[in-house]
Amino acid sequence: MINISVSARALVAARAVDPQVSTAAVRAAVEVALEEQRRELDRRRDAAFPDTDELPVVPG
Repeated sequence: MINISVSARALVAARAVDPQVSTAAVRAAVEVALEEQRRELDRRRDAAFPDTDELPVVPG
C-alpha cells in the first residue's frame, strides 16, 4: 500500500479549479491516478513479455 500525503501546494492547485474540493477528494484522485498508471505499466510489460509474469532479469 502506498501512503499518500497531499501537499498544501497540491491542495491550493486543486482549489483553484474547485474551491470546495476536500483534501480527501484530492488524495482519492491521486490514488486512482497512481493505480491507473500501475495498470498501464503492467499492460505494457505484458505486451512486451507475453509468456512471463515477471520482467526479465537484466545483468548489470
